[in-house]
Amino acid sequence: MTDARTMHRFSGHSHAGAHETTPVVELDGVPVTVSVDEEGSLWTCDLVGGACVERELELDAAGPEDDWYFESGLWDEDDPDEERPELEADAYEIASSLTVAHLYGRPVVVTGGGRFDLSHPDVEMMSGGMRVWDLRTGRKVGKTLTGHALGIASLTTVPSDQGLIGVSNCEAGTLLAWDLTHGGERIAEIKAGYNGALGAALVAGRPVAVTGGADSFLQAWDLRSGEQIGRNLTGIDHAAPAIGITEVNGRTLVVACGHDNALHRWDLATQEPTGSPMTGHTSGIQTLGTATVAGRAIAVTGSDDGTTRVWDLAGGQQIGEPFTGHQLQMVTEIAGAPVAVTQSSDSIRVWDLTLAAR
Repeated sequence: MTDARTMHRFSGHSHAGAHETTPVVELDGVPVTVSVDEEGSLWTCDLVGGACVERELELDAAGPEDDWYFESGLWDEDDPDEERPELEADAYEIASSLTVAHLYGRPVVVTGGGRFDLSHPDVEMMSGGMRVWDLRTGRKVGKTLTGHALGIASLTTVPSDQGLIGVSNCEAGTLLAWDLTHGGERIAEIKAGYNGALGAALVAGRPVAVTGGADSFLQAWDLRSGEQIGRNLTGIDHAAPAIGITEVNGRTLVVACGHDNALHRWDLATQEPTGSPMTGHTSGIQTLGTATVAGRAIAVTGSDDGTTRVWDLAGGQQIGEPFTGHQLQMVTEIAGAPVAVTQSSDSIRVWDLTLAAR
């Protein structure tokens, strides 16, 4: 039986690696899913025509720059005869987390490394790096961005009037923000929650990130100043796996899911909860996206219970019947229409949120 909300359905799109979601970006006018497999191949799959294209990542250029070797003690810059040790990139570890963006007018994929990404047998350290790759060619753009202890747990990007900002949160609880447009300069280093999720957006022209981790609260941060915005956002279970920032009726809301299977909302300006938690999932929510459909602010959630659900953020209610047997990957737009992209064991589907949010 065909669900009327389904716009497209494609089988054989099974190229995901260690990352948990498959983002979508427009490539040469066509919306494509983006993933990096365990061998380090970059895959794009056309969400309109269904064709998949494989490109090789430039793994030979994936290593860190000289500064990393100096700081880690692997190379003495004052010894002209010492040869720099080679660090072989592990394809599986490079793309532990993944997102997409546009940089210098071209589509790019941004990857976050796992805890064994930047490691060497001669030094006791584990660290994940952020890298930017040209989506068309697989070539690395700029340098490997280092500074995390352990692996990168989550990452995203925020377009701002001063350029594209990359934001990453690691297992050890450090949030780093980078100016990707101007050479990867680090603009913020913040002590955040361990092993947590990350959401970020431009709020009234200000880049803002919200983090959640091992504690039973979230924190909002001004990425330019590095300062926390107000007080902690409380009332949620620990280790929130997904966080979003959106606007509802002129207010900026933080939306997040906890391990109580519910969707929570806070007013960013007051840090106060907005309404009761929205319930309906019977297992943990793992993925989250937001959109505005016909002036109505909605959230879309994907859960371990095998359903993807749509929620009215103003009214605090579920909209319609859930999509069953599918895990939400991303909420985006295709040809100007808001859609949800979901994945099951055998296919990827694109759902028309204009119909789903009625």
